[in-house]
Amino acid sequence: MMTPKTQITILMATWNGAAHLAAQLESIAAQTHHDWRLWVGDDGSTDDTRDILADFAARVPQEVRLFDGPRRGVAANFLTLLCRQDLPPGPVAFCDQDDIWYPHRLDRALDRLGAAPGVALYCSRTDLGHDPDHPRATSPLWQRPPCFRNALIQTVAGGNTMVLSPEAVALAREAGADPLPAFHDWWFYLLVTGAAGRILYDAQPTLFYRQHEENTLGRNRGFGARYARLGTIWQGRYHHWMTRNIRALQRNQHLLTPENRALLTEFAALRRRKGPRVVAGWQRLGLHRQGRMETLLMAGAAMLGRI
Repeated sequence: MMTPKTQITILMATWNGAAHLAAQLESIAAQTHHDWRLWVGDDGSTDDTRDILADFAARVPQEVRLFDGPRRGVAANFLTLLCRQDLPPGPVAFCDQDDIWYPHRLDRALDRLGAAPGVALYCSRTDLGHDPDHPRATSPLWQRPPCFRNALIQTVAGGNTMVLSPEAVALAREAGADPLPAFHDWWFYLLVTGAAGRILYDAQPTLFYRQHEENTLGRNRGFGARYARLGTIWQGRYHHWMTRNIRALQRNQHLLTPENRALLTEFAALRRRKGPRVVAGWQRLGLHRQGRMETLLMAGAAMLGRI
């Protein structure tokens, strides 16, 4: 059972993040929950990222460790850290290099996880924009319950908001990092729901998500973001992501419930078909995104073999 004294490991992936890293580190130091350690995987930064981390490590009493990342992208970086043999027991939080954590973030997550023993994943909404003092918006408030039928085609929260219970950490470590899924956050949502774990979705934002032009897809809000997501479908990127996720899930079928193993098998078979029957198959399986219009659009794309 987690308590206010529970020690939590924060995993951070960095790559040339010097522009905003110091502010993120200060927000970690300002947490109301002080019992944390920070492990960082750096994917070969050529700016001042490593110097900033070294300076931070020298100033705080908590443990800060820096590792060489695998240089295979963000998902591989996070999963490599998570699967290290020397990872201490306990819950794990994931941290991007350029956000700003609100002071209550860790306490809030641990409180929720403490009330939900077993395999559980905490995640939250985020404030977003270019200036942390003046957020421009808040990420969507999803209304449909998180579940594996949603996870197969969508994730409900960013990895920068996620905290895994010790049992969920053990689940993810057993699954490993090979074959590599499309995204670490989507992967955790798939694994936890597939194993009948609990998703603790917090409507209260717990951090400021700094927007850049290159992460427009990640903001998940508004017509621009929706257009960008649809663009990934027509470009074939979404199909590639789905293939990677399904391959990783099939490798770890033993971690899923019997019902979800069967659902995965049917979904994988459905992706090999085209035509109106594919839409009927989606309806029969209950596959859905959080928005009904997006569900219809994606089912239409599936009919054309784009999913």
